[in-house]
Order: sequence, then structure tokens, then C-alpha cells
Amino acid sequence: MKELGPFRVNPDGKTLSRNKHAWNNVANVIFLESPAGVGFSYSMNSSDYSDVGDQITAEDTYVFLLNWFNRFPEYKGRDFYIAGESYGGHYVPQIATIVTFINHLFDGNTPFNLRGIFVGNPLLDEYKNGEGNLEFLWSHGVISDEVWGKILANCTFTSSDDWPCFVAAHSFQRVNIDRYNIYAPVCLHEQDGTFRSSGYLPGYDPCIDYYIPRYLNNPDVQKALHARADTNWSGCNLDLAWNDSPDSMVRTIKRLVENGLSVWIYSGDMDSICSLTATRYSVKDLNLTITHKWRPWYTPDNEVGGYVQQYEGGFTLASVRGAGHLVPSFQPKRSLVLLYSFLKGMLPPADIPK
Repeated sequence: MKELGPFRVNPDGKTLSRNKHAWNNVANVIFLESPAGVGFSYSMNSSDYSDVGDQITAEDTYVFLLNWFNRFPEYKGRDFYIAGESYGGHYVPQIATIVTFINHLFDGNTPFNLRGIFVGNPLLDEYKNGEGNLEFLWSHGVISDEVWGKILANCTFTSSDDWPCFVAAHSFQRVNIDRYNIYAPVCLHEQDGTFRSSGYLPGYDPCIDYYIPRYLNNPDVQKALHARADTNWSGCNLDLAWNDSPDSMVRTIKRLVENGLSVWIYSGDMDSICSLTATRYSVKDLNLTITHKWRPWYTPDNEVGGYVQQYEGGFTLASVRGAGHLVPSFQPKRSLVLLYSFLKGMLPPADIPK
């Protein structure tokens, strides 16, 4: 409701408006609340909350998709893609790996015609992400040269880093900026209990995180969505105990490329949390040969939408100019152009449209 869906919640927290750049303009979209306990999803088995992790989440997702295709058989065999963002850098490659393995095991005799994965601002490597986060903040003037020098002197960005690295990495002033887009306006709380944006960014409202819970906790809305009665919906569930999470997803992604899957990674270039800098480190670790060098790509209104580079096997890295961590929130039009190109299996436009 704040990114790629067909509706946005209005400031009154009661009504909706259409998102003209919703991704379902170009594809049928299934939104999956995963793992159990996220959003309106729940489990009757308490162990699903205490034993949760990457592996069980991938397995449960596969079971869900299998049952969904059985429930709606008319979609079996259609081109199928998996998309996600942020920690989706773990979720998406892992469920794609299960689907690919089982497709090979049964010689393609499954409902899944998996063609590719599309992952935005992903967490791909725990240590490279930490390094990329701090380097991004330094290169954008949030961290001084002196602090960056201390970080480089005390941090190796490996599992061997200890207290001196922690101190150095936390020695700069934390200010009221949105770490998910360091140039975006933030939501300000007024004394009368209302909210307002600190600035103006066309199509973006930083206070929408307050409108959505008000809307989704409306009993009439929950009834219309067939949600469990009296659910207290929130944007994050911090009660799940995560048990397994690989430090790096690079080898998993490389296997998917080697298995012929179309793998696109895109990155809003104003995000510090899972920065383009960090993503580039992991892409370099893939050790793939470049087939189409880094170049700008354009939107239909003659703007540079970002930059793109392609590698052997069709692996593609793209940036989205002016976007933060949640690319469809900050640059909905540009995200839709990139998605369309991904689905068509072609790089986004290299020239200004005539």
C-alpha cells in the first residue's frame, strides 16, 4: 500500500486512491505475507513463531505456491517470476532455488514455469552490506573523512571484527534523516497529534506509515479482507525468533544464473541501508563477465531512469536514480519501466525516446 500495489492509503486513514504505476498494470501479482506472523498471516502452531528462519520460510513458501496453483489451475505453466526487496535478497533466491531444483527433479512436470527473479536493494552479504552502508554514508557527506579513516583502520568487514570496529563504526552523529533515502523528506509529528512531511517529493508521503495501520486496523476493512477478527496489524513484527540466515547469498545467485534463470538486481541509489555500493561488492564477487557495459537508461518522458549493466547468463544490475530502499515508493514510474523491461527480457531503453 506504500509501494507497488494498486492502491495507496490516503492521509485520513479511511479511504484509498489508485496507484497509476502499480505493478499489476503489466502482470498478475500475488502478494505473500511470509513467514507466518507477518501482516494478517498467522499459525495455530506456536513453533512456527519460535523455529522460523530462512529454510522454513522458503519451504513454506513453496508449499503455499503449490497449493495456490492447485486452487487456480488456469495459471499453471504461465511465465512465473518472483520479486522481493531488502531481506528479499534471501527470500527470493532461496525459494527460486527450491523451485528450480524440483523442476529439474521432475523434468519440468510441475506447475512452475519459473523464468526469473527481480530483487530490489537486497541484503546479499552481511559483511559487505555493513561496509557498503558506511562507505555510502561517507561518500555522501554523512561521515567525515576522519571517522571513515578510523573505520578503515579498525574494521576488516569480516567475522573477526570486534569492539574497536564497533566503536569506530558508531562514532558519527546520528541525525534525523531517513536512512532508507538520505535525501527524502521525513515525517514530522505536530503537537496537535497530526503529521506532516518536512519537504516535498512528488508522489511520496513519508507519513504514510501512520495512515496504513489506521486503515488496516479498521474492523470493517479487516472483515472485508477476511482477516482474523481483532488482529492488531503493524508494519513490522519483531516477535519472530530468526534461527538461520546465511552470511552471503552470492553462491546461491550464481547457481541460479548458471541454471539459466533471468536474474535482475536493481538498487535505488539514495539508500544507505542496502546501498548500491554494497550491492556492487556482491555483484563483483559473482565473477561474471560483462556483456553490456554500464550505461544510462531512459523513461518515456526523456528522463534518465538510472544506469544498467549486464553480464554473462543475462544477469543484470540496474540502478534507479533518485530512489531509496523502497524503489516503487520513491520512483514509481521508473520502477514500472524497469519491471516492464525485466518481464520482456530486454534492457531498458538506451536512448531518449523520440
